Amino acid sequence: MSVRITAAAIVAGALAPIPAHAAVTIGTQIVDTRLSGTIAGMPADSSGSDAATGTGRVSATAQLVERGTTGFPMVRGRSTVAAELGSAERGRITFQRSLTPGAGDSGNAVAASSANYRYFFTTDEQTLFDVDWGVGAYGDGADGQLPGQALSLAARSGAAPLLQLGALGDGANGTRQVLLAPGSYELRIEDAFGPVAAAGRSSGLSSQYSFTLRAVPEPGTWALMLIGFGMIGVAARRRRRATASSLLRTTSEATGAISVR
Repeated sequence: MSVRITAAAIVAGALAPIPAHAAVTIGTQIVDTRLSGTIAGMPADSSGSDAATGTGRVSATAQLVERGTTGFPMVRGRSTVAAELGSAERGRITFQRSLTPGAGDSGNAVAASSANYRYFFTTDEQTLFDVDWGVGAYGDGADGQLPGQALSLAARSGAAPLLQLGALGDGANGTRQVLLAPGSYELRIEDAFGPVAAAGRSSGLSSQYSFTLRAVPEPGTWALMLIGFGMIGVAARRRRRATASSLLRTTSEATGAISVR
């Protein structure tokens, strides 16, 4: 009995929640977006930004609008970026852009678009960073390339990126994992080639990124877990032997009783 209690106590201690001092600390979460071009023959520019230093949602929107001959507004370009930080260790970022400048004779064109996300955080122990993504894009991008985005994760000290994904275009999806040492980091998502749209053409991009951070148990914790599981195994074997012995004695006693009769 004492072996089982001791083993259970060790495993429970090893699997207990990580103490408060071993955590990821939120720095700042920032989103911004901008559209510029010519709408109804007039220069147009729109931008938006948002930032927060805690959990919750930040979002930014930009849009270019043409009033048209009827006076009703018609959106010719719209860009949104929204990020939801559920905790210091978990977040999701969504980008949506749709550019439809209108007919060629209207002089409309969206000459540039951009959308960015940055997240600054600090870890005080070894941490696993997991990210997954999916991107869809169509039309034209800057520099004659297809629309696409780039993701990077780097220490704020200015060291080379620990993770760098460039030109994530239409159909791009995947997952990556990086082991982080204690320190301060920046996660950045920005345009590799921002969507653009000439008059009479459409272009756009939509994407979603999700990330999680998980503390890595220290060697001592792993040792406690292995010892605990080993002791539970020993206790289980002893129980099986005790059960088998008890069953054998019971069978033997029953056989003896029958023989006496």
